[in-house]
Amino acid sequence: MRMSKLRIHHFAIASIVVLGLGACGGGDDQEEAPVTTAPVEVVLTEAELISEADQICAEVNAAIGTINASEATDEASKADQRGDIYLGLADRLDELGEPSDGTAPTEVIAAARELADSEGDETALVSFQDAADSYGLTACTEEPEAPTGTPELSDSGDGTDPDSSTSTPTPAPAPAPAPAPAPAPDTGGGYAPGGGSSGGGGSAAPSGGISPG
Repeated sequence: MRMSKLRIHHFAIASIVVLGLGACGGGDDQEEAPVTTAPVEVVLTEAELISEADQICAEVNAAIGTINASEATDEASKADQRGDIYLGLADRLDELGEPSDGTAPTEVIAAARELADSEGDETALVSFQDAADSYGLTACTEEPEAPTGTPELSDSGDGTDPDSSTSTPTPAPAPAPAPAPAPAPDTGGGYAPGGGSSGGGGSAAPSGGISPG
């Protein structure tokens, strides 16, 4: 009877050890869940939002002005491009959110969407500019205009202005002619006093006279 109690006791101890080892081993197989961090939302002040919105409008005005000034695009394509750009303007203004010390430019965003639907209609543009002015925006109230300083391309695509006249370079003046040499002095045909001629064609001195006595 005593031996049976000892066996039962040893069996109980062995079972506890096995269970403990199994519990420890199972913990190693579990993977830790990745820690995710929620993105921090940046909240702008009203002054910062106005500055950001004006920069966006300046880019849009330059793009719309370039489209309007293009001579290589038909009017239907221009209207589609204006609608896409103004729709992007509305989305970008909406992404600025609500400022920490003011209200979001909801009326400006709504006017921008109407401007996109009208594909840049003049009446819708004026409504958008009025809403922007009421919110305190500056660049959003300006007219679309293409950036200056971009050279216009000619039909040949070489970057030259077809209306500009080409100037012919003035030729250099011809060099002045060299002066003619001075004539040599005349030394032939003269009578040399004291006898003899100084040249082949001179007069001979008189000779053969009768001497007196």
